[in-house]
Formats: sequence, structure tokens, C-alpha cells
Amino acid sequence: MEDYYLGGLDTFVINLINNWPDSSDCLTFICNNKHTGLDFIEASLRRPCTIIRHNLLIFSGIFELTEKNNKINNFFVFILRLFSPVLKYVFLVYNIFALKKILLKNSPDRLMIIHGGYPGGDSCRAASIAWGLFSKKPYSIHNFHGIVLKPKWHIKFQELLVDTLVSRFSKAFVTVSKAAADSMLSRGRICKKHKISYIFNGIEVVDGGQNKNAVDLKTVRGSSSSGPLCLTLGGYHRHKNFDKGHYFLFQVFKKIIQSIPGAQLLVCGYGTPASIEKVRKLVLESGLERNVNLHGFRNDVSCLLSHSEVLLIGSQVFESFCLASIEAMAHHVPVVATNVGAVPEIVLDGQGGYCFDKEDVDSYADCVIKLLKNESLKKEQGQRGYQRYKEFFTASRMAGEYAKIVHG
Repeated sequence: MEDYYLGGLDTFVINLINNWPDSSDCLTFICNNKHTGLDFIEASLRRPCTIIRHNLLIFSGIFELTEKNNKINNFFVFILRLFSPVLKYVFLVYNIFALKKILLKNSPDRLMIIHGGYPGGDSCRAASIAWGLFSKKPYSIHNFHGIVLKPKWHIKFQELLVDTLVSRFSKAFVTVSKAAADSMLSRGRICKKHKISYIFNGIEVVDGGQNKNAVDLKTVRGSSSSGPLCLTLGGYHRHKNFDKGHYFLFQVFKKIIQSIPGAQLLVCGYGTPASIEKVRKLVLESGLERNVNLHGFRNDVSCLLSHSEVLLIGSQVFESFCLASIEAMAHHVPVVATNVGAVPEIVLDGQGGYCFDKEDVDSYADCVIKLLKNESLKKEQGQRGYQRYKEFFTASRMAGEYAKIVHG
């Protein structure tokens, strides 16, 4: 896997490994050492698994987790982007040969590659090619968790060559939703060779969030208010392919507190100090400092959900799945979401939650108000969501389906 921000991919890896159905399989997890979620993954694993952290220089990684306001860094990044149509693929060749030794250590039998959107991390495609060229084992499974991007004109030829190799050396392409699978149509070379399948993500609920005393709610709220608590989960960073919709949710909440003045919104997710500060400024500009409390990433989501009335999802750009929605369903918490990407596949209206247009602040807010004021409706939707979770989104079901593909 190649990743840099603690989030949904880490939850996926943890649930996949902990629920892998064949106890005789020896598992190894390989990831770039700059990934901020590695310690969290290692601490959360209950099943034996060897973790390999590598320090390969990856072209895509140069642009992540860097200081954006440093003039020297900005100039360096500008030069790299200027020559990226050549440098990116020089690095790719280097990564192919550098990964050969790491991947073939201990002579593994199978390889599954996990990353966000496609093309995603450069080392992921390099791993696929390296494994196909040097392992003499069944080709790898390519598992992507985000939108597939159409190559820009200046790298179209280079991307066609890489797609041809990745497609040639992949046994299957698997993603997490129909919407994500359909987005692969922008990569014609891969679609001609492979039928893109999808497996819904799944999670495991260890304690069902019953241990409510495990969290200091007063500290979490940051307020003396005892009004209903809404929760939103998602990273604070924002770019053209990632926007959890904090501004949208703050506009929604301004309307909610007109009807329910004591309502509170708890915002949790990974973010750099700079990205969290940007969202904090939005809170102040919206006049919501008494009703909105910001936190970083938390590993007590079950406890937070046990205190929450509704989970709010405000995503403004493509969502390939939205793991937070099934976390809420697993805890009998109804979901109100924007209907972007795969979210309507997961959150069905009246079956544990509701979806609205990503710009429809009024309808979204009215739905949240109705749930907060109608206890029977809230409980009904919570129960329906839980039944949907049990049927489609358990970690054991997900891990079993991946095991069939890997072993097949």
C-alpha cells in the first residue's frame, strides 16, 4: 500500500487482516514509512502480521506532507511539476527495480495491491509491474479505493504505456463500489482486458460502542450544552479530489440551531495543524464557535457514535464508498449524507439514512431537525441501518470475498 494520510484505507487494512478467514495464511503488510497511519495500523492488528516499512523515494510522495508556505519548498515543487511528464516515469522505473527485493523477500505466494484512487500512488503500479516481471507467481490483485482519473493530455502517452503494463500483470481489478468501478471507463486499456468488480467495504464492531464511559463527553463537546450531539468524520485536508464538505455542514448547522439552539456538532478526522486551522476559521466565520467543536483523528469512534444522535456526511466531491456511513449503521445511528459518488449505494433513503443534493442546505438541515425532534423515527432508522450493516457491510463478509479472489 502507498498512503500518506491516516483515514479510511487504514480502517480497511485493519478489518481485512483481523478478519482474514484462513488462519494458516501468513500475512505481510508493506507500506511507505511516511504514512501517518502506520502506527495506528500496527497497534490495531490482532492477527499475526509482518509489517515492512520502506523508505523508497516515490515521486508522488514528494508532494505529500510538505510545508506549503515555504518559498524554497514551493519553488522545488514547481520545478518537479514542470518536469513531471518525464521525471514521474523515471521514478517509476526506479521503483519497479527497488521494489523487486522488498516484494520477493521470503518468497510470498500472492500479492494484493491497495491504494486510493487510480492511478494513485506511483509505488502501487510499480509493485504490480515488478511482481509480474520477477515473481513467477500468479499475477497481483489490484485493489483501488477511489475515483479513477482520466490522464491529462501531456502524459496521455506515458499513462497508456503504464496502464498496458499494469493491465498485463494484474489478475483482477477490484474496487469498493459500482460508482468507483464505473469510473475506470476513463482508462480504456484496462477496461478492455479486465471486468472491474467491486466488494463493499466492511467493518467489525468489537464492543458495539456500549462502553459510553470510555469517553469524557464534556471534554469532547467543548461546551456545557447538553443538547443533541451530531457527529461528522473525515479528513480536514481539501483539494479537487477530496472535500468532506465542512463549509456545507456549517451552513446546515446554522439552520439547525435556529430550530434547536443547543444542538452540537463534533468534527473528527486526521489533519495537519494548518488544515485544521483553516476549518476552525470557517467555524468562526459562520458564528458557530458555541455549537461546533473540532478534534483530530480519534480511535474511539464507537464510543463517540454511542453518544451521537445523527452522523452527518457533507462530501462535496466523489466518494468511492464512505466508510463512516457503515460505522454509524453498525451503531444504530442514522446517517444524513450528500448524494455524491457511491454514497447513494450505501445510504439508501429510509433504510438507515437519507441522501440529498450536495448543495441543498435547506432539505439536508430539515431532515436532520426532523430526526433530532422525532425519537421514534430516529430509532427506526437506526435499527434499519443496523440490519443493512449486518446484511452487507460486516468485516467477515468482506474479508471472505477478498480471500476467494486472492486464493482463486
